[in-house]
Amino acid sequence: MIEGDEFRFGLGLLVVAGIYAAVLYSRRWTDKPRLLADLLDSRLHYAVAGLVLSLAAPEGVRTTIGEGVDIAMVFLAGIFGLIVGGSFDWRLIKRFTKPLLWLEVGYLVLLIMTVWLLTYSFFSGVVDSANGGGGALMWAVCGLVSAGWMRQNRVDSGKHQIKGGGWLPSVNAMAGLLLAGIGLIQMRPGGFVVRQPLAFPQVIVVDGIWDEILWCALLGALVGLVVDLSTRDVRREHLYYWVGSGLLMGCGIAQVLGLEPLWVGGIAGIWLINATLRRLDLLRVLGDGQGVMRTILPAVMGWVLGGALKGGFDWIFAAWILSILVIAVPALRLGVWHGLGRFLDRSVVRRTGIELRKLLEFDDLALVVGLGMAALLPAAQAAALLAAVLLGQWLLHLVAVLAAEKFARVTG
Repeated sequence: MIEGDEFRFGLGLLVVAGIYAAVLYSRRWTDKPRLLADLLDSRLHYAVAGLVLSLAAPEGVRTTIGEGVDIAMVFLAGIFGLIVGGSFDWRLIKRFTKPLLWLEVGYLVLLIMTVWLLTYSFFSGVVDSANGGGGALMWAVCGLVSAGWMRQNRVDSGKHQIKGGGWLPSVNAMAGLLLAGIGLIQMRPGGFVVRQPLAFPQVIVVDGIWDEILWCALLGALVGLVVDLSTRDVRREHLYYWVGSGLLMGCGIAQVLGLEPLWVGGIAGIWLINATLRRLDLLRVLGDGQGVMRTILPAVMGWVLGGALKGGFDWIFAAWILSILVIAVPALRLGVWHGLGRFLDRSVVRRTGIELRKLLEFDDLALVVGLGMAALLPAAQAAALLAAVLLGQWLLHLVAVLAAEKFARVTG
């Protein structure tokens, strides 16, 4: 490293240390301003720290850290897919209410239609340079905004209580995984060959959406089976490491073969939650692990954003993503929520379990999808996408807090 690089890197480390110290001090501040409290809750400071470190890092350091970031991106895709798949517990699906199903399906259909209509009405030229064509990018964006539906812990009582709880199944989260995977597979140079020396035919060519869906399902089921069998006698405090290791291995294989780690993690989650004998331990482990993932995810996004910014910034692309996130998404969610509330005689919260604040929040699963897209887009578009998603999530968080407070005052 030359002297200028050393100084810049040292300054970057100093800024990151300053951010860390400021966050620690702010968390101890009992009477902090509302904006500061919301900023801390949104974890945007982790993304800023990752961005500063990425911009300051010399090329040699960037290469070393970048290898770890690549592994982290694969693991994040797998673990969030596992969490979504883990919500599809047959015990909870059987109790999925019709009002909630109408809410989610209605929102999903309207959202996909709105994204396509908005894009080809005002931003038709923005998707032409994407790998795999504009259609692939469109499906990936539909998956990103669909995956942003907030997943919650299920709260039941009385005869409907499910022992140990679990995550409320989300049609939109699973649809987001499916749509994002369809788009990402088309954007990614795919296809691989399986050789069978003792079978006929000896060579199987895996290429195309349906082939890759099948192989993702097979690999995900295999990961779920192996993790299930290998963790039956593992102590609970070690369970997360066993699950994480098996998942990382399976998602690493998927990444090498050009398959989608999100799908592999999702199928593994569905298998585990419905087949394991340690369902309650698995739910607790995944719940505890989300805290660490929620810290790592924005930091990784900030790091990737810093690297992408060196290739420029596509302002039109950023405007396209932001218009979907901060205009179309909340308008559709509130419209469907309000319409269903009137249909149910204003009992939408009680009948669906979704409160206004959680309705407007943008889930971290969308950030994971955004990371996967950024790895396949040109640098300027990748930077625009990551910046828009991070900013959009923070703005929606702020709007959700303010809207929930106003709604609470109006309703008493």
